[in-house]
Amino acid sequence: MKIDREAATGALALLALTALIALFPALGFTPHGPFPSGIPHAYHDAGTVPVELLGDSGRNGVYFVPRGTPVPAFLAGIGIRREDARQSLPGPSVLDQAATVSVLRSEEKVDIRPMAAAKRLALGIPIDLNRCGPEELILVPGIGEATAERILELRGRAGRFRDLDDLTRIRGIKEKRLERLRPYLCIGC
Repeated sequence: MKIDREAATGALALLALTALIALFPALGFTPHGPFPSGIPHAYHDAGTVPVELLGDSGRNGVYFVPRGTPVPAFLAGIGIRREDARQSLPGPSVLDQAATVSVLRSEEKVDIRPMAAAKRLALGIPIDLNRCGPEELILVPGIGEATAERILELRGRAGRFRDLDDLTRIRGIKEKRLERLRPYLCIGC
């Protein structure tokens, strides 16, 4: 089989491009690495937590920040200066779980609260079985009102769940169903 000049040139170009892409990590280029500000925006991995920013900052959205990031560092990293949110920026507060941060410059207020269950689930982040209410539980695929009531009843009797396997003590939840629920629920997250 004879290869013409154009086919050989195309094959060499493709080989060179493939080699260049393979060398990106070795050269320090990462296609999904941290943004220049040091705070990832749309890249979620095991060491990050989602933070929803609301308010009148002009930078609303969901950010993924390294777990344990101090709130003032998060705000500074996305370009919100201390003067823009003068009041009591929560100094020692750190972002260690999914949170909603509201910045209201007009009221000089920063409010931090856990992210709503519906948003957590939409982002693929499980909800804490020991902290959720019935409205949050029924958002989980496979849990209806009756099962949510039984889960809360068991939690009320036992005090708290120690492991997701405790759910098998509830009528109607066997191993197979529990495995379908696992991606949506956690203990202490």
